[in-house]
Amino acid sequence: MRFRTVASVLLAAAFVLPLGGCFGIHDASDKANQAEESASPMRELADALSDIGQHKRTRLVVKDAATGETVRETTDQRAIDRIFDPLLNENKLVSKPESPAEYVVELWQPETRKLGQSADDLKEYKAVTVTTYRDSPVVAIMVVPVKLRLCLSSPSTADALRALTE
Repeated sequence: MRFRTVASVLLAAAFVLPLGGCFGIHDASDKANQAEESASPMRELADALSDIGQHKRTRLVVKDAATGETVRETTDQRAIDRIFDPLLNENKLVSKPESPAEYVVELWQPETRKLGQSADDLKEYKAVTVTTYRDSPVVAIMVVPVKLRLCLSSPSTADALRALTE
């Protein structure tokens, strides 16, 4: 699993410069400066995605992007794994599509237990959000703690997230 994480980080970092618009980077000097800064958040993204199916209990909340209304909520770890596993193998970074946002999927996880902390004191935090776009295979992933946003072409993930609303 570690090899896939490292490979994902390196591959994603290779795409940082040509896809500046998806990262909010607008000119060449910004691209050069932020390429180096992107390595740590890229690791955060890979770690966040690889942690989804690991040892942490997770909760998935699906919201309508237009209204913010909760469409569905699940704690079924197997269903969550089936949705997010394809993202671990995706490497097609793309720009944000022109079509409107369709669903925003929030992945909630318990905080990491610290030395001496009771399991009862653990709070839940929003770790990752994934946005689907109408009639598009693109999903925008944001690692919330580091505010890193990436756009990936992942038809299987987009379809699996849409299927949660049916």
